[in-house]
Amino acid sequence: MARKSVDAREKDFGVAERWSDESVFASRAYFLPERRPAELGVDRVRATDQGIYRCRVDFKQAQTRNSRVNLTVIVPPNKMVITDDKGDVKQAIVGPYVEGDTFTLKCDVSGGRPRPWVKWFRNEEETDTPATTLQGTTVRGVLRVGPLTRADVRATLTCRASNHLRAHPIETTLTLDMNFPPLNVHILGSNQPLSASRRYDLLCQSSGSRPPASITWWKNGHRINNAKETLSTDGNTTTSTVSIQLTKADAGAKLACRASNPQMPSVPALEDDWLLDIQYVPETMVRLGTNLDPTNIREGTDVYFDCIIKAHPYVYKVEWRHNGKTLHHNVGQGIIISNQSLVLQGVGRKTAGNYTCVGFNAEGDGESKPFSLNVLYAPTCRSSQQRVHGVAKQERAHITCHVDANPPEVTFRWTFNNTANSNEVSDTYVSRSGTSSTVTYTPHTEMDYGTLLCWAHNRIGKQRVPCVYHIIAAGRPDQVHNCTVVNASLTSFGVRCSEGFNGGMPQSFLLEVREIVTQEIVANVSSAVPRFMAVGLVPGRTYAAAVLAYNAKGRGDPYPLRASTLRPPEKHHVHDKSLDLPRTAFQMSGAMSAAVGGGSVLMVVLVLFMIAVRQRCAKRKPRSGPPPSQPASPDKLREKDDSESDDRNPDIIPSDTDHNMQMDYYRQQQVSTISPPSSRTRGSIAGVRGSLPAYCALRTAPPADSTPPPGIPPPVSFASGSCTLPRNTGTNERCIPLQHLRTLPRAHPHPHPHPHPHPHPHAHPPRDTPL
Repeated sequence: MARKSVDAREKDFGVAERWSDESVFASRAYFLPERRPAELGVDRVRATDQGIYRCRVDFKQAQTRNSRVNLTVIVPPNKMVITDDKGDVKQAIVGPYVEGDTFTLKCDVSGGRPRPWVKWFRNEEETDTPATTLQGTTVRGVLRVGPLTRADVRATLTCRASNHLRAHPIETTLTLDMNFPPLNVHILGSNQPLSASRRYDLLCQSSGSRPPASITWWKNGHRINNAKETLSTDGNTTTSTVSIQLTKADAGAKLACRASNPQMPSVPALEDDWLLDIQYVPETMVRLGTNLDPTNIREGTDVYFDCIIKAHPYVYKVEWRHNGKTLHHNVGQGIIISNQSLVLQGVGRKTAGNYTCVGFNAEGDGESKPFSLNVLYAPTCRSSQQRVHGVAKQERAHITCHVDANPPEVTFRWTFNNTANSNEVSDTYVSRSGTSSTVTYTPHTEMDYGTLLCWAHNRIGKQRVPCVYHIIAAGRPDQVHNCTVVNASLTSFGVRCSEGFNGGMPQSFLLEVREIVTQEIVANVSSAVPRFMAVGLVPGRTYAAAVLAYNAKGRGDPYPLRASTLRPPEKHHVHDKSLDLPRTAFQMSGAMSAAVGGGSVLMVVLVLFMIAVRQRCAKRKPRSGPPPSQPASPDKLREKDDSESDDRNPDIIPSDTDHNMQMDYYRQQQVSTISPPSSRTRGSIAGVRGSLPAYCALRTAPPADSTPPPGIPPPVSFASGSCTLPRNTGTNERCIPLQHLRTLPRAHPHPHPHPHPHPHPHAHPPRDTPL
């Protein structure tokens, strides 16, 4: 039966009619007449296309021709299955296996015409593969692999089947997967000393494991769970990091790092060990000498301490500290340091306190807990107390006595002394609070002013030196003196004064600055000391200032003074040189020359006269020793120091000559008297600022034949029976110093005698009047 035909009768082959059996070739077959001989082409050959084909050619005028062709179609294998020893089908990966394993792979190929052959390739290299034929058209190729080594990992095993050189083979490739245990494990930086209380990041590395190793940390058999793992880019090395803080107790502990393959539980893990060497800051402890009782250490006792030290590495230095300050070996002060011991000879109250010892090693310095040394001592008067109390008559005063004592359980005793007697103070007027005792005291008469003495007593002993408190009559403070203006500027000036007696009470000071015309206050400055600075003033103006002292009893007399601010600099005017006359324009006439010459002669005569008068006075001056000096009180000494300091200070305006003249006069007074009790003059108590009242105070008076310069008040004379000492002076002819020949102070009458024999040391006399 025809399958394909071409009809070219009465036609050219190019337009010949073509026919094909749709059930056989359909559009897959085509005729090629241009070929010599002509050909039948078939696309997409099928197995059913195999057979004998006959070509028949019919001619109009010739015999029909027939040709036969045998078509053989090669059919490749259509199925390949690979199984292992267990019969499991393998498609891409085989395994995993371990080192030393041996296994067999079976490759079954089905279909194909002619019957295919089967071959195994290992890493693209053909292997000897025995092939067997199974039932039907199935062919099997068997591959035996092993024993395996690490080099076999990721090897490719390919089963390839083909039945003709022109046919495309079919194949399946498998990758060999293997598991390996870790080859090694190491703790990086091990066997080095570590510091206690410091945090370390320790590293452990393991390589050679497939899949990557699992690393665990252990300390003395206890697992540490906060480790973190990282994997290298090639997957061969695993690094584990553990953050750990060690202590002194970890010294000698076993730190282990273990690496294992979790897919190979039967293989033992690899382990690296580290015997920890822990270094730590010295641990110190102060221990008192064994034969000493810490609760009964008294003044004068010898005390010694030992420093107990635990350290690794051992200390290279030991230091002792008292209340945080380092002690040094000083036998003269009773401090003996030997190795790790401290000896304190003859301890006192200043020795009491906290003692620590410090050990130094490479890790740092370790200070012990403080050992409190408690030194027992008898009461003593506490420093920085108010020792002078100013009290008015009928005024109730509370005098408090503070003592230092250890133990602080004390009892007190008070006594009162005056010039007449000494009396115990009744307990009804005394109260106690801890180490302080307060006596309530009210003076009624002059005899009630005196000295209160306070004694305290504890179980160690009695207070050796009592606390002394002076009760004086309180009043307004005295006037300040020696006031000077300092540090004047365009808008400010300062005032410095010397303070007077405080009236027996704490005093403060006030500076008032007023306009001279309007008396308006432009500055008001208070201070605890007589030092002021008035600011915000008008340049080039003179002000009226007053300085006064005040306390709880009232204000003292003001000290007036004048103070000026500096003038602003004047503008510079250009001088017209054309107005200047040449030096040769002025010629001295004969009359003028005679006048100048005569004046010069008179001046020389005057100078010679003054020299002669000075020598005459010097010859008449008595050669007796200097007048007896009075003991100066602390206030007076301080005033003298302030005055001398002010005179030496270039910023301070020096005092004028009249004041020096007054002081010269008073230094020549040589008669001593004792003032009656009614005088307010105050004596001096050593160590107490200010003065105290006395019933008779030493005074000085001028010589009987001396006359004070004008302007200086005469000394006070007392009535009979006023407690005077006998006069003992010589007769001197007083010469007025030459510097006072030009001017003498104007005398001022005094309506009332001055309350003190001395005038105020800085009361300035009136201005001089020319002769």
